[in-house]
Amino acid sequence: MDRDEISQLYRRLGPLIYRRCLKLLRNPDNARDATQEVFVRAVKHKETLRADRQCLPWLYRVATNYCLNFIRDRKPIDDRQPEEILKSTSGEERLDARRRVLAVLGEFDSKTQQIAVYSLLDGMTQEEIAEVTGFSRKTVGKKLKRFSERSKELLS
Repeated sequence: MDRDEISQLYRRLGPLIYRRCLKLLRNPDNARDATQEVFVRAVKHKETLRADRQCLPWLYRVATNYCLNFIRDRKPIDDRQPEEILKSTSGEERLDARRRVLAVLGEFDSKTQQIAVYSLLDGMTQEEIAEVTGFSRKTVGKKLKRFSERSKELLS
């Protein structure tokens, strides 16, 4: 894939990647920066990328991983008890709840984080997650089960 193809890819898929980053980061400036970083990485890997259907899942994974790392590295951990978080109703409290969830995500490996975000945030089925990540449906199911069990332990 050459630079012109990457430019075309950016014009075609950039808005999709931006929406993904915005959904995770909740900040337009950070989402724009993340989108640019995803395509910088595409340029770095242009020799291995193909302009076919395989490119979108790769970009989607890079965007998800970049945003999760950005959140983990920049956000303070909320140390309130789960009962307090569940009673949250204001926008600020919902943001605190989101931070708490992100802290729980930080306890897992990157594969499990990806799968959990695709399932819980994006509402993807296990089959859809398997297609996007390249993992088997069985692996996706096992990781979701472990995530659910461990999350309950961490939040109690």
